[in-house]
Amino acid sequence: MNLKLNFLLPDMKVANQASQAMLLARVEDKNVCFLARPGTNLGLLQSATALEATNTFNEGLKGILMGAGLGLLGGLYVLYFPAWFTDSPLWFTNASDFAILTVTTFIGAVAAAIGAALLGVNILNTDLTKYETRINDGAVLMIVSVPYRRANEIRKIVSKLHLKF
Repeated sequence: MNLKLNFLLPDMKVANQASQAMLLARVEDKNVCFLARPGTNLGLLQSATALEATNTFNEGLKGILMGAGLGLLGGLYVLYFPAWFTDSPLWFTNASDFAILTVTTFIGAVAAAIGAALLGVNILNTDLTKYETRINDGAVLMIVSVPYRRANEIRKIVSKLHLKF
């Protein structure tokens, strides 16, 4: 499992130096990306994808959990309230309780995951909001994805760049 490390760099010159340092540390180019103010020319630096710059993945996981819970509650509602009390679909009457709960939980999880992930695309990543003002002022955020065992090594390499920011 990889750990994402965020480093705020003052400008493009330092971002290029940091990129070279990551290559020398044998961090693959695909595991290093940069997020800058819109319209900034990153040159040869890899820009952050939508998944890295937004909360799509995390929001999707939250959606799965919330949707599964709501689907389970919906299934319990259908099972324990008689048909004469509600307008529950009659196709549930011949199914087992387990099948009803499984289907409603699955449908709830999928529907909420898709909805939450779509919302996550439109909302800036909550982990990155603390950097938003600095990025708009011209700073560059470097996002490095490395195995957990290499995290301290990467932090030491970046700290040797002597960032005065």
